[in-house]
This record gives sequence, C-alpha cells and structure tokens, in this order.
Amino acid sequence: MDGMERKGISPYRMNQIVKTAAAVTDQIVNGRNLYSPTWDECEIVLELAAEAVRKCREGGEIPCSLTKPD
Repeated sequence: MDGMERKGISPYRMNQIVKTAAAVTDQIVNGRNLYSPTWDECEIVLELAAEAVRKCREGGEIPCSLTKPD
C-alpha cells in the first residue's frame, strides 16, 4: 500500500470474527454443557464471557494468543 497504513479490521479478519461468533452462539444454544437454555441464560453466558475478557484486559493478562491493542 505504498507506505499507507491501513487501520481497522480487514475483511478476512472480520470473517474470522464472524465465524468465531457463530461458533460461540452454536456452543451456547446447542452445546453439551447447557441443555435447552432460555434467552436469559444465553445472555448470562455472554455477560460472563465479556466480564472475563474485561478483567483480563484491565489486569494486563494476555490469555492464549490474545495481544494487547495498539
């Protein structure tokens, strides 16, 4: 790109994010750990996952292969 730095999420990366969201959704709705969850239970699962990510980010922890944003 001749010295121009592109910011944002590339189409390929966005595709990977969407696939991950679909896998998470499938795990919540059809997973073996939570049989026939209610809508409220699905929201609880998502809130717990979001809180875990927030705590790792605030604490400076880098779980798995996550990297700190620039």
